[in-house]
Parts: sequence; C-alpha cells; structure tokens
Amino acid sequence: MDQSREWQALATHVGGLYHCASCNYCVDMVWREQGIAGVCATVRDHSRSTAYTGKGYMATARALLEDAPLPLEAVAQSAWACTTCGNCEAVCPIDLQPMQVVKALRGELLQRGAIPPALAAVHESVTRHENPYQAPREARGDWALQLEPSGGEAVLLPGCDACHQLPGEARAAAQLLMQAGEALAWPEGDFCCGAPLAMLGDNEAGAARAAELTEAVAHSGARRLYSLGGPCLEQFAAAATDLEVLHPLQALQARLDAGALHLVPKRAALPQRVGCVDACHLCKPAHGLADRGFDVAMRGLLQALGCEVVEPGAAPRYAVCCGAAGGMPQLHPESATRMALNRLGVLEQAGAQAIVSADPLCVAHLQAAQRPEAPPVYGLLEFVAAYFEVSTAPAAGSQDADAGAGAPEHDT
Repeated sequence: MDQSREWQALATHVGGLYHCASCNYCVDMVWREQGIAGVCATVRDHSRSTAYTGKGYMATARALLEDAPLPLEAVAQSAWACTTCGNCEAVCPIDLQPMQVVKALRGELLQRGAIPPALAAVHESVTRHENPYQAPREARGDWALQLEPSGGEAVLLPGCDACHQLPGEARAAAQLLMQAGEALAWPEGDFCCGAPLAMLGDNEAGAARAAELTEAVAHSGARRLYSLGGPCLEQFAAAATDLEVLHPLQALQARLDAGALHLVPKRAALPQRVGCVDACHLCKPAHGLADRGFDVAMRGLLQALGCEVVEPGAAPRYAVCCGAAGGMPQLHPESATRMALNRLGVLEQAGAQAIVSADPLCVAHLQAAQRPEAPPVYGLLEFVAAYFEVSTAPAAGSQDADAGAGAPEHDT
C-alpha cells in the first residue's frame, strides 16, 4: 500500500523523518554555555516515555508511514500530550521539525476521529462560541466597555485568551496604544482567528478564519493589525498580505526609543526585581516570530521603566514551556500546573518580586497555577498601566526620554 496517500500530512515530512539520529537533544539536553537547561516540559512533568518526545513523534510517524499496526488510541494519547512549544526544534542540531510532525500527526488523527473528548470539546467550542473556553460569544467585547475608539488606521483584535481570560490586558493594550497616539479601533464582530483549531491539527479551518479576519481588517482601510496572543500573531502573520501585524509591545517600544512617548510613574511603588516568562509562540523559531525580538523588547521596556530584570535559567529561545498551550491544560491539567509552577519557581527563587509575560495565554495559565503567597503574575501591558501614565511629552523635570527617570522608591 502507498502510505503517502493514506497519511498525506505525515508524508510531507518524510525526508526529515528518516534523518533523525535519536541523539536525545530533543529530550533533555543541557548546555549551560548556550543557555539550554532542559528541553521538553512533557518529559519533565508528564511522562518520561520516549513516545512523548520529539524523537518519539518522529518514530511514530515513520511507523505509520510503514504501515505498522499502531493503535490510534495510544498514538493519540502521546500526540496530544505535546505542548507544541517548539523547543525540540530549537535545540535540534540538524534542524529537524518534530513539532511540525506532531501537528501533522494531530491532523491525521482528527480526520480519523481519534481526538480525546476534552479536545474535541475545544474544537466544538470554537465552532459554536468563537472561543475555546465555551464562554458566551456576546461576552467577547466586554473588555472594551466604556472605551471609545480613536480612529481606524489600526485595528486591535486581542484574541480569545485576552478577551475571555485576561480582559484587563486587552483593555490596557487599547488604552496604552491610544494614549501613545495610535488611531485605534476594534470591530464589534470580532471572532476567533482559528489558532486553537490549528493547534488541534485542523490547519485548513484555522487558516480560513485568519484569512477572513485579516481581509476584513484590510477592507476597513486599516494598515496595522494589533493582537496580543502569540498563537494569534502567528496566524495573522501567515494570513495577512496588506497589513502590518504587530504586538502592542512593538509599538510602545518603538515610540519610547524614538523619544515620542514617555511613561510617568504613578504613586504606587514599582516592583524592583521582575522576572520574565517568554512565550514560546513569540520567542521560539518554530513559530516564525522569533526574529522580531520580543524577548529583547520586553526586557528593554522593563529596564526603561526602572526595573531590574531577573534572568535565571535558560535563554528565551530555549526556555522550557510553562504548559499553557497545545491542549495540555485541557487534557492533563495536573501536568500543566506542574509545568507552570516549575517555570514560576525558578523566578521566585531568584528573587523576582513580580513576574510578567507578553502573551495572555501564558499569563492566565500562570495566574491559575500560582500560589497565593508567591509574587504576582502580570500581563506586560497591565503591568505598565498599573505603575505608569503615558505622556507624549517628557515628564516634568526630565531632560531626556528615560522612562525610568523620576521613578518612585521601590519596594525591597
């Protein structure tokens, strides 16, 4: 039998599948000099079985292409226990793509109905409610209540995670962008960009949704599309042709660097030591956004605000996933919580007084896992809005554009 016909999505990866040397880099590599301190959150916090590793997914795909009698239930159990962070691809010495193989494998399983019920419910929720959380569709725009758009040259589509899980971050994004001089609007008919469907392997449906949204934004006359979620940005960047797709962080950082924007401290005492959780979708090469330098921009912004950035553990490019994505919280919530606590624990032990991330998906997951007595977790934009006012003129008494000048006394 020609297995390339039966497993068409897997067959597109056939070249790489037979180059894997089972070197174990994608399992638990540690190379301190390169900023690599472990690779796979699933291996560390869910299962040590090889079936749950990058090389295991490659081996499973080869076996299916060779018509091995693998039970699809067992294949599904491992395929949907991957967070799809892409760290295995970041560390692979010969540039193989096990994460892409996992996504192709999920697509094959989805076509055959071999999807776990908890994730089938996510797919149904996106189709029925336009979000993966079974939240009422009409609640999607609640984050913007009593906010008035300032124009239409740019459009903000916060994403499902911000709209339904972290509305304060969506609101802070809109307020900061408009205060920075952006002519911003947001559509009443916003809907899911399809990132959760792509995560489940339904790439065609996911891409169609992203294309529909970007076309609508472009048709409105807008030139820029802002979104907050890493998965959303990935979807929009792949779909948009006539739009500049941006995270609000990029706009704020550009204006700060140009001296066109200043952040004036509020009276609240600013946390002095801040830890960063770099979102996998924003920082790992596998997701196509790493070259935008979100990790550098987030740290630069925090330092400009007067914060000391705590930097323990792995480099952003190789940071072990916090467990927020890939369906892990829905399918294996206890494992996902362990992943989050491991990520938070490193920063807490290093003395972080607050922890921030630029992706609402990560922030909501980390907040849900965090212990009450531990340092608070913020969305980056909520953090900025909590401690600073935006001004397009230098703060009184300031001789330069240093946003940290005149900062209040810090807590110790």
